[in-house]
Order: sequence, then structure tokens, then C-alpha cells
Amino acid sequence: MRVILSYSQFLKTYKTRGYRLKHLKNYKKLFPIRSSPGLAGIVADLIGDGHLQGDPKWRIDFTSNSTSELKRFEKEMKTLFNVEGKIRKCLSNKYQTYNMAINSSPISRILYLCGVPAGQKVLTPFEIPKWIKKDKECFRRFCQRLFSCEGNIDCYKDRKIPQVRIEMWKYKKIINDGESFMKDINIYMKKYFNINSLVRVQKKENIRRDGVITKPVRLYIFKDSVINFYKGVGFEGNKQESLKVLLNI
Repeated sequence: MRVILSYSQFLKTYKTRGYRLKHLKNYKKLFPIRSSPGLAGIVADLIGDGHLQGDPKWRIDFTSNSTSELKRFEKEMKTLFNVEGKIRKCLSNKYQTYNMAINSSPISRILYLCGVPAGQKVLTPFEIPKWIKKDKECFRRFCQRLFSCEGNIDCYKDRKIPQVRIEMWKYKKIINDGESFMKDINIYMKKYFNINSLVRVQKKENIRRDGVITKPVRLYIFKDSVINFYKGVGFEGNKQESLKVLLNI
């Protein structure tokens, strides 16, 4: 796998040399950071159901209604970066969800430099990292995790094959960024797995409490390409089993 982040590149994110070396003493062995399907999956997790908080208090959060899913995320973070987190119940959410919090500024910075957007994703322009798009297996794992987090299966009584879709909400002023993100998925799923899809900016809008207007961008996988999606990428967990049943495989 290719090197995507060197130790010297990472050092540049700290202001003073003394602080850099002290802070990195226990992390230097992680470098260089190389591309891998595992890392691509973590990037997708944080773009989907996760959150990367940036400067000044760098931290990682991943949310799910399943504690086993949180433990899966923690296990992969442990394998990649030798870091662990803590699970807590989300009290501010009306649904029964849990959060895996990892308070590690160095690991957060590494993930940011590997392509994970920091801050509110709906307000932040970002793209699929080039190192993911250039590698078929990295892209496969990225899509598998992103669809597992954000994807849905639409069932129609009058259609023999179900439809798979994924949706992303973006600030109206940067809706073109969200559309470009989805179009990259469209392009590379076709290139690597012969999966045809359609990207559409939806007409509906939402006005947040802070007055920001957001719109959704959707990607649809339809007809026989749903079978190619199931075989070439697929969901992870219960969604994949549901799709298997609907496809009568």
C-alpha cells in the first residue's frame, strides 16, 4: 500500500518543535501512514455516522444504536492506531443511540490529514480522498462502510428488484460540493464494479434553527445494478441480509 502521510508532514500541524516531539513520543511508531481498506473504512465511518472535531480540542466520535457496531469501530481503530475509546449513551437524542468517544489529538490529526473532514459535515466542503479513489479495494471498503452507515433499501411491490439509495444533506450554498461527492461514487462504482447509479439534487429544503438552509443529494442504484452492488460492494451486517432476502439470493 502507498504512503499517504509521513512523520514530517504530521509534525507541521504543531506550532512548536518541543511540543511536537513531546506529543509524538508514543505515536512516532505509527508512521508512515499507508493506505489500506481498513483505513478507508474508518474514513467512511466518520463521514457517515461519525464526527471529527478539529482545532482546538481534537477528538473522534462515532454514533450507533448498536453497541456491537461501536465495538467494531473501536476494534478497527485499535488495529490501525492502538487507541481505545469509551461508550456512553446519547442523552440528547430522542432515539436510543450510543456514542464511542476517542479523545486523542494525534490520531484525530492523522485522520484529518488522511481526508476526514473536521467540523459540521453539512457546512464543510470535502471529497473522497484520492488515495481511496485510486485503489479498488480501498474504494470497495469505503463504499461498504458509507452505505452501511447512510444507505437505505427501497422496496416496491410492483418491481422485481429493490432500489438502493444513499443521501447526504449539505448547506444550500455548497450543494455543488455534495453533488460532486456523490458523482465520484457514481463514477468509481461504475469503473470498478459495473454498478450504474443516478445522482440527483432533491428539491426539498430544510431550515435549521440557526437559519442555515440545507438540501439533500441522493444517489440511486437501480435495476440489475442492485445485484452488482450486492456482490461487488454490499452493506455490512443486517442491511446486507435484508438485501439478500429481497433479491432472493
